[in-house]
Amino acid sequence: MTDINRQRILEAASELFNTRGYKSVTIHDIAEALGMSKKTIYQYYSGKEELASSVVEAFMGRVAEKFDQFAPGQDPISDIRALFEQIKMEVSRISPLFQDDIRKFLPQVHQRLREMRTEKFKKVEECIRAGQRLGQVKDTIDPRLATIVFLEALQGFSRSDLSRQGFTKFQALDALIDIFISGIAKQTP
Repeated sequence: MTDINRQRILEAASELFNTRGYKSVTIHDIAEALGMSKKTIYQYYSGKEELASSVVEAFMGRVAEKFDQFAPGQDPISDIRALFEQIKMEVSRISPLFQDDIRKFLPQVHQRLREMRTEKFKKVEECIRAGQRLGQVKDTIDPRLATIVFLEALQGFSRSDLSRQGFTKFQALDALIDIFISGIAKQTP
């Protein structure tokens, strides 16, 4: 029962943080959403900061798993696209509001998130290099720079509210992936 309650609390906190942001959610709100007492929540988590950290850690674990399972093959361009499609779903789970609050109010958590992104995206850089060796990626592309540019664009998209522009986060991520792939791939006649 302990693991079930812990997971229920984590899921409710994730939903509320992503809907209302970290700053606007209280332990009382989470307890009310679950129909349990604050005391019960405190049996599993020391407070809101630990809960938010656990939500982000779970997200990082899911993304890291996608990268860890990734192994480029004979078609690095398709491999990169497939990897991006897999992580797109995870990235879209964290709302811009929650991301902003993590940056503002939980700098240590934000730093761990940035470090994980940088570490895991090294696989994309390796895949670009493999694509260059196989003649599928432009030789003029600097793999490290291309990876950094993609990461920065991804972070920019994830922080913005594209719905005000008439686009969903999925549309923006799809466009970013297409632009990136088109930009690095050698054009075949």
